[in-house]
Amino acid sequence: MAAPMLSTVIDILTRQAALPAGPVTPTATLTEAGVDSMAVAVLAMVLEEEYGLVFTETVLSGQSTVAELAAYIESHRAAAA
Repeated sequence: MAAPMLSTVIDILTRQAALPAGPVTPTATLTEAGVDSMAVAVLAMVLEEEYGLVFTETVLSGQSTVAELAAYIESHRAAAA
């Protein structure tokens, strides 16, 4: 598990996408965490701006849990390095 990316994803979702922090846990599904299309759009924008990673919103929203989303991003980040 990519703990730093997990922390980053949770931070982006709660601070920049303005989701309530309580439900945004590693094991929460994206639906349980309140991740909607707007939150995914914010996440995609931040990942592109800060990491140079380009993801479609469809790909990001296709992950099952917050932890799986972070692991997916981290695996692509490592591949791009």
